[in-house]
Amino acid sequence: MSTPTSVGQLHNKTAKRISSDNFAKVTEEAGQDAYKRPWHRLERGLRLSRLRLFMEEEKKKLKLTQFEGASLLALLQKALEKRLLNSKTTVVYDMEAERILEIKGLVMHRAADGVMQFQILDKKPAGGATRKRREDSAPVAGGGAGAPQGTPEN
Repeated sequence: MSTPTSVGQLHNKTAKRISSDNFAKVTEEAGQDAYKRPWHRLERGLRLSRLRLFMEEEKKKLKLTQFEGASLLALLQKALEKRLLNSKTTVVYDMEAERILEIKGLVMHRAADGVMQFQILDKKPAGGATRKRREDSAPVAGGGAGAPQGTPEN
């Protein structure tokens, strides 16, 4: 009983055609939904893309030169590398519009020479976040609490 094509070969061709069709659909859907996640859940490449888009929007809004736009993008990329932009509270990201609305801590000012300068302020620890060091109960050399009363201190 020999058949021109075996059932296994027929199944493989059908499976390849179906899987390639499904793959195209899945990748298209994944591409559409990739930016619909919260900022802190986006992959690095997607974040870079959104930062470029943010730079272009700021460039138009503030009428920045090509040089100023490039320096803003470089600053944003360095901040991303330093993990200053990883927090969802630092970057206000609209998932529906798929764009950055605001980057908190980004300061822009025009210098006396007319060139726009950019800076990202690092957050300092809040007053409650730092802990006061405990004082040691051991005497300190040179006249602390354990020094004899009659010796002069230098």
